[in-house]
Amino acid sequence: MAAVGLSFGSYEKNSSGQENWQDANAALLELDKCLRSSKVGEQCEAIVRVPNLFEKHPLPILINSAFLKLADIFRMGNNFLRLCILKVTQRSQKHHDKILNIDEFLRRIYSVIHSNDPIARTITIRVLGSIASIIPERKNAHHSIRTSLNSHDQVELEAAIFATQQFCSQSRSFASGIFNKLAQMIEGLTTPVEMKLKLIPIFRHMYFDADLTTKVYALCSTLLSSHPACRFVVVTLHTLSCLAAASINSIPQQVDLLLSYLTGDPRKAVKTQVIADLKLLANTAPHMWESSHVESLCTFLLETEYDVLKLSGLNTLVALSTTLAVNH
Repeated sequence: MAAVGLSFGSYEKNSSGQENWQDANAALLELDKCLRSSKVGEQCEAIVRVPNLFEKHPLPILINSAFLKLADIFRMGNNFLRLCILKVTQRSQKHHDKILNIDEFLRRIYSVIHSNDPIARTITIRVLGSIASIIPERKNAHHSIRTSLNSHDQVELEAAIFATQQFCSQSRSFASGIFNKLAQMIEGLTTPVEMKLKLIPIFRHMYFDADLTTKVYALCSTLLSSHPACRFVVVTLHTLSCLAAASINSIPQQVDLLLSYLTGDPRKAVKTQVIADLKLLANTAPHMWESSHVESLCTFLLETEYDVLKLSGLNTLVALSTTLAVNH
């Protein structure tokens, strides 16, 4: 009876799997039919349903085929359809590793980068950034992003900044190669302040080696001196804190910097960001804190008149209290 039960269970499982595959195949055929429609509305409707299709049928063969079909539409379609496909790549990032024919997928997408239309190039750059995890070392993508950083079109430039951040988080060679370009843009007198504030957070991903991290700290230290405006200080300090949390070894140096701003900068917004960053570093590596750091924080909490800062500071101390390894 047990053998019969096992056989029946195996048959039921195989039958269910076959039905799932048949359903997935039918869904893929329906997607192909809608994408071939001459009506843009039907094409768009089919594209926006793709993420739900992936969730229902997370099969590599289906996902690979669907992405290749979308890449074809991206190559031949209009900017509205390209924008819809961009949304799909962003919503389906956990399925990107199921794209089996990465070279062919990238070739179809990348063909649009040479368009004379800045909107088409912008969408393409954002797609490249969205799939950075599966093409981290593709030199043609690196080159196109670097080129778009020189664009005079504001929208294309912002897309390049997005893609730069995505690739820096995935590729050591790209992060190392793009540092000087970013530094030049941030230090440039012609770069608008708003653009500099968008560029600085990219440095949080440059933790791949000690030399690169040292360069980032040197640059950001210069920026803190040359750009004392509140928003600049807040963004730069937070960027350095995220970098320190990722690289670990520079946490004591960063805690020293944060405490100097906590006690020396009178602006509440700066103090608020500093306390938040101190909590981040306390949660990340409490054992890297020195006893002098704890004493400085306690002194500030006793003297500050802001209750919100006191509460946040106490939360930082709670995080530190979870370890016995605070250096004396």
